[in-house]
Amino acid sequence: MTDGQLAPARCRVLLTEATSASARETLTVLGRLGHEVGVMDSGGLTLTARSTWVTRRHPSPRFSTDPARYLDALRRVLADHAYDVLLPTHEQLVALSRYREEFAALGVGLAVPAFDAVCRAQDKARTVRLFDTLGLPQPDTALVADEKELLAQAPLLPAYVKLPVSTSSRGVWRADDLAELTGTAARPEVREVFTRGGEVLVQRAVPGPLVMAQALFDRGRLVGAHTVLRAREGAQGSASAKKSLARPDVVRHLTELGAALDWHGPLSVDGVLDETRDTVRYIDLNPRLVEPVNAHLAGVDLVPRWLALSTGAEVGPLPPARAGVRTHMLLMAVLRHAETGRGRLRILSELARAARGKGWYENSTEELLPLRADPAGALILGAVSACLLVSPRLWRRLAGSGAPAHALSAEGWRHLTESPRP
Repeated sequence: MTDGQLAPARCRVLLTEATSASARETLTVLGRLGHEVGVMDSGGLTLTARSTWVTRRHPSPRFSTDPARYLDALRRVLADHAYDVLLPTHEQLVALSRYREEFAALGVGLAVPAFDAVCRAQDKARTVRLFDTLGLPQPDTALVADEKELLAQAPLLPAYVKLPVSTSSRGVWRADDLAELTGTAARPEVREVFTRGGEVLVQRAVPGPLVMAQALFDRGRLVGAHTVLRAREGAQGSASAKKSLARPDVVRHLTELGAALDWHGPLSVDGVLDETRDTVRYIDLNPRLVEPVNAHLAGVDLVPRWLALSTGAEVGPLPPARAGVRTHMLLMAVLRHAETGRGRLRILSELARAARGKGWYENSTEELLPLRADPAGALILGAVSACLLVSPRLWRRLAGSGAPAHALSAEGWRHLTESPRP
């Protein structure tokens, strides 16, 4: 049985949001496989705009602003429309885990873990302790409960200071010296964590490229895994180019993580490759599937496996990945040039190299906005590029500086963890 046969030939699938790169790439795979796709759409700039693969858009509140109102809207959509599968493409998984029995009772296929497991993955302090318990390699890390303890971590510099709950590179700051560490300690977000009795992470910055791994679990058993190297950085810490890797050590570590958490559904982990020791040091854990197109092209088709897992179908044996599969996100590369102040000429040069298939673009496939398969992507890329050529400083408005609509805010996390269990 091939990956494409894992799930029914045509599913009616609802994606929980329309704005993230993960939603856009999940849509791409589903569209190419002929599935019918609807999205929860909170408006604004969206990577799925005008896609021919979106059959229905359901207006919804921003998940980041009010998870409770968002969930009410999602309940109404599922009650009024006959979807076979609900795929949480970002941190909506956290909220759905909190109410998974209720949503499962609505008759839609859904694969999410128990909420206690999600809490261990979503809270970075608990994740650090989990990695320690399992003996997984990670950078030198300290958990601190007040400003004095934070400033005492100067020996770890340069280091990253991380809030216990953060996403999309928000709530993470790099401190290269004591002055920057002091400034970070004075940030209102950091002080609020201390006031509430929480812990902040201080993690030594280690050199090396970023490794991103994603997995699917069936009640603790690994049923899908894929690893990529971030070959080029994109805007706001994203990847503008990737290359698939064969890392048996990462697969082994994912297997141990999923079993320890009794995880059900998607899970992703980030790490830094220590090239001198050929070791991946893990720095983050996320309860979602991240940007699955490279996996799709490398023969590890995670999205059909996700559908099968959600519907209770047989998932099949774990397939091997093809190493060396190259993909890129031109939009993120263009935004990165603007973000770093490289100016219009660098943006034009990037667009020209992509058009000619030169440099990184040689033997590489566009993964975020497949222009030929879904021409709406050309409108997004063209509009963003035109804006940046007029004024590169517009990148911040285009990329956004606040919490994305699909992200879980600290306030939303407190609501989910502190409100009475259903």
